Amino acid sequence: MNVNKKDFEPQFGNFHELMKYRVREILIVSSLYDAFVLEEDGGLSERILSEYMELNLQFIPRVHRVAAAEEALTAIKDRHFDMVITMTRIADMNVNEFGRRVKELIPGMPVILLTYEWVETDLLVKLRKNKTIDKVFYWSGDTRILLAIIKYVEDSHNVDNDIKQGVQVILVIEDSPRFFSLFLPIIYTEIMTQTRRLISEGVNDLHRQLRMRARPKILMAETYEDGMEIFGKYKNNLLGVISDLRFPREGKIDKEAGFRFAQKVKEEITDLPFLVQSSSVGNEEVAKRGLDFLNKNSGSLLRDLHQFILSNFGFGDFVFKDAAGREIARARNLSEFERVIQYVPAESLLFHARKNHISIWLRARTEFACAERLRPVKVSDFKDVEALRTYIKKSFQELITRTQYGVIGDFGPSKFLSQNAFIKLGSGSLGGKARGIAFLNTLLAKTALAETFKEVEIRTPSTFVICSGIFEEFLRGNNLQEFSISETDNDVIAEKFLAAELPARTVNELRTLLKKIKFPIAVRSSSLLEDSQSLPFAGLYATFMLPNNHPKIAVRLKQLCDAVKLVFASVFYKSPKEYVKNTNFRTEEEKMAVIIQQIVGQVYNDRIYPVVSGVAQSYNYYPFSHMDPEDGVVEMALGLGATITDGGKTYRFSPRYPEMPPPFSSAADFLKKSQSHFYALDLSNKGVKISRNEKFSLVQLPLAEAELDGAHYFVASTFSGEDNAIRDTISIDGPRVITFAGLLKYKFVPLPEILNEILKIGRESFGCHVEIEFALNLFNDKKEKPEFYLLQIRPMVTGRESVEISMEDIEPADVLCMTVHSMGNAAFRDIYDLVYVDPATFDLAKTRLIAQEVGELNNAFIAENKNYILMGFGRWGTSDPWLGIPLEWHQMSRARLVVEANLGDFKVEPSLGSHFFHNLTSLGLGYFHIANVPGTEYILWDWLKEQPVYRETKYVKHLRFAGPIQVKIDARGSRGVILKP
Repeated sequence: MNVNKKDFEPQFGNFHELMKYRVREILIVSSLYDAFVLEEDGGLSERILSEYMELNLQFIPRVHRVAAAEEALTAIKDRHFDMVITMTRIADMNVNEFGRRVKELIPGMPVILLTYEWVETDLLVKLRKNKTIDKVFYWSGDTRILLAIIKYVEDSHNVDNDIKQGVQVILVIEDSPRFFSLFLPIIYTEIMTQTRRLISEGVNDLHRQLRMRARPKILMAETYEDGMEIFGKYKNNLLGVISDLRFPREGKIDKEAGFRFAQKVKEEITDLPFLVQSSSVGNEEVAKRGLDFLNKNSGSLLRDLHQFILSNFGFGDFVFKDAAGREIARARNLSEFERVIQYVPAESLLFHARKNHISIWLRARTEFACAERLRPVKVSDFKDVEALRTYIKKSFQELITRTQYGVIGDFGPSKFLSQNAFIKLGSGSLGGKARGIAFLNTLLAKTALAETFKEVEIRTPSTFVICSGIFEEFLRGNNLQEFSISETDNDVIAEKFLAAELPARTVNELRTLLKKIKFPIAVRSSSLLEDSQSLPFAGLYATFMLPNNHPKIAVRLKQLCDAVKLVFASVFYKSPKEYVKNTNFRTEEEKMAVIIQQIVGQVYNDRIYPVVSGVAQSYNYYPFSHMDPEDGVVEMALGLGATITDGGKTYRFSPRYPEMPPPFSSAADFLKKSQSHFYALDLSNKGVKISRNEKFSLVQLPLAEAELDGAHYFVASTFSGEDNAIRDTISIDGPRVITFAGLLKYKFVPLPEILNEILKIGRESFGCHVEIEFALNLFNDKKEKPEFYLLQIRPMVTGRESVEISMEDIEPADVLCMTVHSMGNAAFRDIYDLVYVDPATFDLAKTRLIAQEVGELNNAFIAENKNYILMGFGRWGTSDPWLGIPLEWHQMSRARLVVEANLGDFKVEPSLGSHFFHNLTSLGLGYFHIANVPGTEYILWDWLKEQPVYRETKYVKHLRFAGPIQVKIDARGSRGVILKP
């Protein structure tokens, strides 16, 4: 018998010729912080490094960063780059001009715009027309978009060569950067998952790298004409189409362009998988006529897209179904398919053969020769079903023989636990908060802070991060995604999550971790979107503090696992869901990482807390005296930072002028408004049971307890009633006042200098104003250095004043409300409703009830899809009911402008460091603080009282007007007005 050598050649022999073009040198034009996010958040570095190591390539893509457009153009002249990524925030040139200049220097150079903000349609049209930017991608915090961008550029260059070897193409038609940035990473993730399945089948490195080269290419079109050009060129290699319904055709938006395109395609390839996406639910029935449909407004958009890819492109298991769609059997790999095909019912075999499902599955797995052998075969070519079955079985047996010929399988690598101070567990993103901590570590390592302030230990606490991949695995493994999105009761969600199981691997890693750490820990959220400039999600997700001191590790492990589960659960609580509705995101897009962090503090008997906790901002919205906004502001408190983030009483100062006291009217007023209680972690209850109440492990104590602990020495002064003065000593009798005089006046620690330097470095690094959280340990023993801990850094919501709001044409008689302490930069002309707390019935002892009443009215606005202005007294969203109205985010989610006013002697300063305040300003909502200064700050309560009431409760009134209530907010002067309708 003569043996044909070609029958035994490895099927992937020609794959060496694939993917000749690789992106190896990337130039990023951005601020320092934007570059840090792209390079360090487990995205570009981790994912690209991992893939290139699997491919055994010598050159891993290197990222070069410059901060300005002119600097980028100089760099392009001096050296070779394969791709340019520009962020929107480049100071010296607009992106359209920058792209044009780049392409003049290097024709054909891919230039990608990566943006945080929504891109206006006019700009997109301009970029398409001028062809200065190749593609606009939207950055939502999911670092997988970076891999998708690189692969998109590589695919565009390689497709013409690679299709000659049988490589398949997926066509995506979508003109919205928001949406293709959302689902492109999912498609690429599925392709990588397919490769991992091949690894699990025992193939070696060579097999793995060659299969990766043969993965389907993804090509994108933004217009009907571009889509038809791609289809005409690559239709013989087309795996499927994912198309928007509404996109440009003949230079204009065609509401049915997707249907027209599908009709043309189906005329030539009737069995081609074709998915139509639309924001119009009414198109669903039409799309189902031979097409698959995906509603862009669906709460399960990503999951539905994932399922379509698995079901139609062959990236997942092959699921044998009957004609009714019921699952009969499943094959994960070639061997299982060859085994299952022997016994599946004839009905199922015919169903899949007629729809070419088998060849689609093979093509997605890069088994092109076998796929092309099966695809043209028709059921009518065989005398009966069993002859068809025999043919398919034989084809798979030959395929398996060729694939395994000369291949030796690899053994999986072992894992180990790092001993670094910043350690991550699992795969996926670090999340926004953890990213900030990692960035702080980088800053400390690369700057001279430690050398500049040798008398202080400057550091970050020990940090461990459970990456977002474990969150996704947890949801999938416990079937929680659909339940979590639809359920509205926080307690029900919490109970369900507590009853679920974390992945066994994660539990084992946490057990190993707890064997090594014995200090108290904070379990904190770190979602993809959290602590971003546009959407901080501040305080909306859970944080728990654990004593971590039980003698049995099983008890500590149970506490930690429960805390992690509840952080996961908090993604789906009511307030975050309502917050997301005000954004361009969906709850299902959010991915949660979890930080396990050492609690900073000193142990005093059975409790632990730091002497100082603080929040520092490089921009001061409300400067006083001769201060400038750029001088910054700091809020500090004795004890844990919950006092600040919850909007409690704090000490506020400018780090530029630390000796200047707050502008209180008298020493007695100072005493009244200063901190009276502090938070500490209770260490006495070692077996404490985790609950949804985040303060279950904390104790709130009077200042006298801190004095007994000896923590008052550097931070307290005394009020002297004899001469109505504050004395910087605690050696005399009298009420204690937290002034931090030992630090700010007498410089026991150069705290203002440290803060000024860190804020300066942070602002330069981020390219915008920043906020940091910090804590300070002070020791009475002079042999021990004070310890300054950086806990967090995040960008501030400033710099959105691109549109000037004019106040020149306002008539005083038309003004309902005026302030010189506003936040935001906007003009609202579409608000017809105003909700206010009635000053005649306001009762400080009833603020929790008032919050409940506002929440009930807010529910009505949700049902009506309307917005409103919200007015009240003290602080909205405070946790202290004696400082204002302690509502939660979901209770005022439809408010467009929030007004905080004084009432008589009830005067409370705005809490700029509170989580509630961050979320309010980040969404672009307006904010007024009314100090009741005649002529400059006021509300015409008498005028409001005269208006007809639309709805009312015991303490709250709702007015609805026939005409719009106009609101103007000028960020440049912090001025704001509400005009009478």
